Amino acid sequence: MTDIATLRNILRDGTAFLHTPRRGLVDRECLDALKGREKFEVVEVLTGVRRSGKSTILHEVGRRLAEKGHDVVYINFEDERLIPLPGDFQDILGLITSDTPVLLLDEPQNMPGWERWVRRLHDRGIKVYLTGSNSRLLGSELATALSGRNRTHEVFPFSFCEYLKVKASGRMPSDRLTMHLGEYIVEGGFPYPIISGDRIHADYRRDIVERDILLRHRMSDPERFRILVNFILSNPGIPLSKKRVRGLLDIHHSTMRKYLGYMEEAFLVITLEKYGRSRRVGLQNPKKVYSVDNGLLLEKSGRGLLLESAVVQHIRRLTPNLYYWKDVKGREVDIYIPDIKLAIQVVYELNPQNIAREEAALDSAVEELDCEGLIVYMYKKTETRYNSVNAIDFLQVSDPDGLKAVGES
Repeated sequence: MTDIATLRNILRDGTAFLHTPRRGLVDRECLDALKGREKFEVVEVLTGVRRSGKSTILHEVGRRLAEKGHDVVYINFEDERLIPLPGDFQDILGLITSDTPVLLLDEPQNMPGWERWVRRLHDRGIKVYLTGSNSRLLGSELATALSGRNRTHEVFPFSFCEYLKVKASGRMPSDRLTMHLGEYIVEGGFPYPIISGDRIHADYRRDIVERDILLRHRMSDPERFRILVNFILSNPGIPLSKKRVRGLLDIHHSTMRKYLGYMEEAFLVITLEKYGRSRRVGLQNPKKVYSVDNGLLLEKSGRGLLLESAVVQHIRRLTPNLYYWKDVKGREVDIYIPDIKLAIQVVYELNPQNIAREEAALDSAVEELDCEGLIVYMYKKTETRYNSVNAIDFLQVSDPDGLKAVGES
């Protein structure tokens, strides 16, 4: 248990943290959704992959609330001075003098009994914002404690628009935008490496795998899990099956699905199920797996796959409901969004050599799914009878419905 003097120092340091100017801040798109949320009687939960900027966003929310006159208390539960025991919660409350504080809780899931404490804070009418890097902890455990009294806000690494805020300003010629997009699909969008130029993605990979997954689940064969992670991060967009990893890894399909679930919990990957009229289709077919950010990838030689990954990541920011689709002849559509009935093909260069293949897959999808087709490209050397859009424009769309409107015939 943490002694009172140490807890007092942690709270004091949290106050200083909120009032410390932050350099190089980028106005994150998700801040708009958090503005004014203090009036709603729900716990605000910021989830997402480690190092995506959740703490910085929490800092900015706290700063703006303090400017409005709120008594804001920030607590970093990853502070090494904390010796987590349930008694700390009551001591923390005893040190807060305000009757109506706003509490900002950074990564509280490391404390035993944290979800019941958050429920107690909520029942007392205290507004709470919290962050976390594990979707199961913040999904099932907190949802059980709060019974629907929470609102989740997913935080991703920088979008292409946010990336451009760091790299450039004002209007740019198309060739410069294309250059930046080429860099973005390789570098990814983790905030600190983009702002500082410090390439520490290997440290991010290690922390996610070792701290957020292996340490939590205490696997009996961690090396097998590491091999699977390295395979996925070297083959973006690959349909993951036992057959695919044969010769590299001897693993049962149920174990592979369990491991993939751990990666999803830690926000390491984005998975797409095969779309079908019934749920069984998704369960019986392999998932396509993409890294949550291209900066984590180990293999970056295939520009088409890098672009496809960036498009999947962007759509996932807008909606969790996305799939891939394949017909009985094996013709595959990269992405299908059933909510807006849109089938999408992604190509690095649309040219006479690949246009027939891309259109044939869309023809099949449009006929069977009664949807619209769209081709997203980086370079276009031939015309198509489907709507098409440059990836520069596509990656700047800010709502799902706009994905259909952005295409040009």
